[in-house]
Amino acid sequence: MSVRKYCAYCGRVAHRCQCNDDDSRLHQFFARHPKPPQNYYPKWIKQPYKRGVPPQVKRKIRYQLRKHYSTWYANLAEQYGEHCANCGILPDDKQQLVLDHIISVAQGGQSQLDNLQLLCAECNRIKGKLCIDCYSDTI
Repeated sequence: MSVRKYCAYCGRVAHRCQCNDDDSRLHQFFARHPKPPQNYYPKWIKQPYKRGVPPQVKRKIRYQLRKHYSTWYANLAEQYGEHCANCGILPDDKQQLVLDHIISVAQGGQSQLDNLQLLCAECNRIKGKLCIDCYSDTI
């Protein structure tokens, strides 16, 4: 009986995963930044959850995001410009910008204005639950 190996990033079976390919979308995402990503945890996070964030906490955080979505989107668009923080694409009919948590909800991030960034849907999907601040120079 063989043991299946899984990709640490996408969770697929290792032989079907394309994250390690040189031309993968994950490598293209990181190529836009000059420095390799490091964990980004601000001082207000005491310690990440050891066994995952409880569902009731996730629900509360996502509700707060939906409640303030339009005002936070307008604030970020005014502060940084209305373009993707990673690839720089402008919103149009095909691509729209979404609010992304720098520290994902799954890793204990909060829905606060300083933990949000504007990304296009494709960059947000590729970023996944990684902690990457596209607005800072230090990642």
